[in-house]
Amino acid sequence: MADAFEIACHRMAAGTLPRRDFLKVASLAAAAGLVGTRAAQAQAKEVVFANWGGDSEVIYGEAWGVPFEEATGIPVVFDGEGPTAGRIRSMVTNNSVTWDLCDGGVDAGNLAAHGFLEPVDYTIVDKNKVLEGFRYDWGLTGYMFSSVIAYNKAKFGDAPPQTWADFWDVEKFPGKRTMYKYMDGTLESMLLADGVKPEDVYPIDLERALAKLAELREHIIFWDTGSSSQQLLRDEEVVMGQIWNTRAHLVRDETGGAIDYHWNNAILQPGVWSVPKGNPAGKDVWRFLAFMQDPESQIEVLKGLGNAPANPEAAKFYTPELEARSATAPANLATQFVVKPDWYIDNHAEAAKRYLEVISG
Repeated sequence: MADAFEIACHRMAAGTLPRRDFLKVASLAAAAGLVGTRAAQAQAKEVVFANWGGDSEVIYGEAWGVPFEEATGIPVVFDGEGPTAGRIRSMVTNNSVTWDLCDGGVDAGNLAAHGFLEPVDYTIVDKNKVLEGFRYDWGLTGYMFSSVIAYNKAKFGDAPPQTWADFWDVEKFPGKRTMYKYMDGTLESMLLADGVKPEDVYPIDLERALAKLAELREHIIFWDTGSSSQQLLRDEEVVMGQIWNTRAHLVRDETGGAIDYHWNNAILQPGVWSVPKGNPAGKDVWRFLAFMQDPESQIEVLKGLGNAPANPEAAKFYTPELEARSATAPANLATQFVVKPDWYIDNHAEAAKRYLEVISG
């Protein structure tokens, strides 16, 4: 291991070994007591952005990674393995952090509450370049997305489901539905379906939400990836679905409008970029985050992925087509329910466990 680490150091210095590969060797060396992890990581001069792979790596790279390197000389490496909360906890606990930046959501607040994340450095990042209501100390809102009701137009004609109460009404709207396998953005829809007023959704009544889920359980096929949510609708295995607006837009295009969606009752959620405690790149990660707040680059991500800008200044760059598909366009915002992460900070772990028990039953 000592020899492997020495070779890795030489290759890193020569520029022939990517940093994420070097850090894997360094972590093993640190675990064996051969080198201090922080000292090993200090040799790295890149920003590693952990996300969920797929098209996002390409679009993020074009919009932010390459331009940032050109502007600063600091390369951005994308790791598409998926920055799960468990992986982040393990890295920080074992002092073997290899990620500088993680693409996530409301669950990041729970990680921060337990000391796994660096607080946002708002002396470098501009808080005013984030939509009001989505400015957190524990992570930077970099984009927005929504869980919308998508449906098969041929099944419902001119009277498609408009609300979550409609989504739960299997007599008026018969057929299988699809919902996200995980709870983020779904608990709120259950309470809205059960008649809770939007202003009374928080704090979430978990027992009531799960009871509502149990009512519909036999009519639901659960999806776990964006592509599978599209396929279920495209193949007509379900007549409607609670899916991300990014995927709803794609499947509408794929089917020539046979599958459609709307913004009414959509559940608006933040895409939050968080920094693990002890990240190798140090303050360079805040420079990169500030760079990604550029409104025109956020518009490019909207074009490529459908992720809506978090910077309100981006609105002046909308075309009519982009405005129609953006979750944060004023007209679309007006009809949506906005997720508030505060409840999740204290309740995420237990609620996620209970949710999985219900859908697995």
